[in-house]
Amino acid sequence: MSGPWAALINGTAAHALDFDDNFAPAFTHATAVLAPALLSLVNDRKVGGTALIDAFIVGLELQGRIGRLMQPAHYARGWHSTSTIGAIGTAGACARLLGATPDQVLAAMSAASSMAAGSKLQFGSMMKPIHAGLAAKNAVLAARFAMAGISANDDPLAGDWGFAALTGAGDIGAEVMIDSLGETLEIETSGLLAKRFPCCGAIHRSVDALELLRREPGFLLEAVERIETSLPEMARRNLRFDSPADELEARFSGTYCMARMLADGGLELKHFTPESVRDERIAAWLPRIRLIAYDNALMVDGANFQATTRVYLKDGGVMEAAVSHPKGSPENPLNEDDLLAKFQTCCAWSGHAAAAEPLFKLARALGAAIDVGEVMAGVERTLRSQ
Repeated sequence: MSGPWAALINGTAAHALDFDDNFAPAFTHATAVLAPALLSLVNDRKVGGTALIDAFIVGLELQGRIGRLMQPAHYARGWHSTSTIGAIGTAGACARLLGATPDQVLAAMSAASSMAAGSKLQFGSMMKPIHAGLAAKNAVLAARFAMAGISANDDPLAGDWGFAALTGAGDIGAEVMIDSLGETLEIETSGLLAKRFPCCGAIHRSVDALELLRREPGFLLEAVERIETSLPEMARRNLRFDSPADELEARFSGTYCMARMLADGGLELKHFTPESVRDERIAAWLPRIRLIAYDNALMVDGANFQATTRVYLKDGGVMEAAVSHPKGSPENPLNEDDLLAKFQTCCAWSGHAAAAEPLFKLARALGAAIDVGEVMAGVERTLRSQ
């Protein structure tokens, strides 16, 4: 299969369960676009693990710096940044991996800006994960265009008719993209948020806070009257389905995710099936859970924010917890055991439980690989042998 189509399929798969990482400065699911696009380029040429990691870091840097130009206005206007900023930054990463000159990297990013699109209106539909696949495919195509000598405008982001002016606020100086360039890296200063729950990241802090309250001594489900959680208006709007009709909508239902944590003490892949969404126990809680929006101006450093969850008890008591850094964030990271457990869960969900351990070892070997293509061939052999 050719690179662009492999990137489309794998990018879609990477985002299908909404279990992939978040990248705050760009408001993107960065790895769901970067990894499929870059890995699609290793089959017809020898690429070492160091070069792959280098290109990934470059792509993350580009996404982050474009995000600082365009966010939060771009996201607030309804653009799905994964399929816009994700495509543009990843095009630069792909060009880097292909050995591009700086001018070719710019040409790739400019070409990608002509293909970047996607509305958050698709949240809760099958089309939403395809956004990540399209972004990965378009990034590969844009890089190939540049390497083939196809030119493009050399100022695609800032200025009149630039991507920021058309789809963002358009009033932030382009110099923000080069502040501290060469001094720090986004992967170090911002990092990635590895999701603990397979649902929209906008609700993770609220769910974490509820989990903390459930662990309080004497907490009883039957003592709970209702629940409220406060979060930024931008996050609240992502959680569009207070009464989800199916598992796709449930991933973008703050009430459903909170009800699951309240009733079951967890939020897992098994909770996002057609049968689970019809669970009458959960449906009974939905009207008793309220999401309260606060001013987006209180958000900090991109998509980071604090959520406060309050549990109102039937005896008049109130329990409260606030979370700024959900489990999985750089400030509160998953440990090695957590990552392995998540990997095993995903493998089991896809029918490859027996392959989890060897696949995890292969994934861990990518960075030190002499030939990434050989590692990926090992992945294919492992899956075929199960």
